[in-house]
Amino acid sequence: MKERVFVDASAWISIVYRKDKYHQEAKAIYQRLLDSDVLLMVTNWVAYEALSFLKSRVGYAPALSLYEVLTDKELVWWEDVTPDIEGKAVEIFWRYEDKTWGIVDCASLIVMEIMGCQYAFGFDHHFVEAAEQYGFVLEADGLTTGS
Repeated sequence: MKERVFVDASAWISIVYRKDKYHQEAKAIYQRLLDSDVLLMVTNWVAYEALSFLKSRVGYAPALSLYEVLTDKELVWWEDVTPDIEGKAVEIFWRYEDKTWGIVDCASLIVMEIMGCQYAFGFDHHFVEAAEQYGFVLEADGLTTGS
């Protein structure tokens, strides 16, 4: 079975948006992941978050370009946020008074747990904080997948 890497909206945006401060790092990590033949994972919520950001702030063409990548079934595995996952995400959202994680991030954590995913790729500080708390490894931290 392929190693699974959950890709956060912040990573997808950084890969596509040339002016993003993490663009070069994101492209390098993304290429390394593609070369490692891992399974990239995303939720429908994360995909829509990245697409909405790109279309509204960067432009139609970059959003469409990302959509074509995200809908490549051989490259990206989509996991839909079900009502059950949504309910658990809302519970996590309200459980931590000291965290400013969004419900989309909380849903991502639930999906990663369900899918047994120990690796993630993202730059959002909420995701970095969640990695520390939940014990998954971030690609942005220099993980070499497949070693």
